Amino acid sequence: MKILKYFFLTFIVFMSYDGSAQTAKPAVKKQTAGATQATKTPAQIKGVHMTFENENIKLGKLKKGEVKKFDYVFTNTGSDIIEIDIVSGCDCTTLDYPVGKILPGKKATIKVTFDSAKKEGNEKSTDVDLYLKNINTKTGQRILKILKFEYEFVQ
Repeated sequence: MKILKYFFLTFIVFMSYDGSAQTAKPAVKKQTAGATQATKTPAQIKGVHMTFENENIKLGKLKKGEVKKFDYVFTNTGSDIIEIDIVSGCDCTTLDYPVGKILPGKKATIKVTFDSAKKEGNEKSTDVDLYLKNINTKTGQRILKILKFEYEFVQ
């Protein structure tokens, strides 16, 4: 009877064994070009912090009079709620931006329409100024973020 129990237990252990203990490989951290050393979650960065997908957009070559539409997308990666006061640019840009509160962890988009007919031929870049209602605790001033887009006029 003891032999039968031994074989039965051995059979159960054998059937439940999948071999993963012998073939398991150590975990490898995947690294991508341009990645930062440590990625922080929104709760880890205290205060106001915005992470943009791209702060400097390259439109490439444009013919004078061409209209381009593009977006600046960002995530609130800070612990504070972000509120945009105003977004401004030159006469060549039309801007649409969120007017409500942007909670930590949430994404927001600033939509830009660039009318190259309203630009001088020798200019190659333009700024979009983003003023927040949030105050910089060190300076006591509103927080300002300057975004850029670049282009080149062709004949």
